[in-house]
Amino acid sequence: MLSHVAAWKASGRSRKSYCTEHGLNVHTMNYWYTKARREKVPGGFVPLEVGASDGLEVRYPNGVRLLLPAGTSMALVAAYVRLY
Repeated sequence: MLSHVAAWKASGRSRKSYCTEHGLNVHTMNYWYTKARREKVPGGFVPLEVGASDGLEVRYPNGVRLLLPAGTSMALVAAYVRLY
């Protein structure tokens, strides 16, 4: 639904006409629009700063933290990111 919110905003059309064209419920669109505004949902990944440390920490949006030892392969890190 967040992709529909972004597409609707980019379209410049009214919410009602966009929803009608795409077969969406206006109230559902309103819910997701409000949710996106409140949470300020990022568009995907966040910048990663790599420095000298003991390891890497992955924080999932649901609050789960995953601590990985230094030297963990990026392929394994990518696999953990895809788990969410």
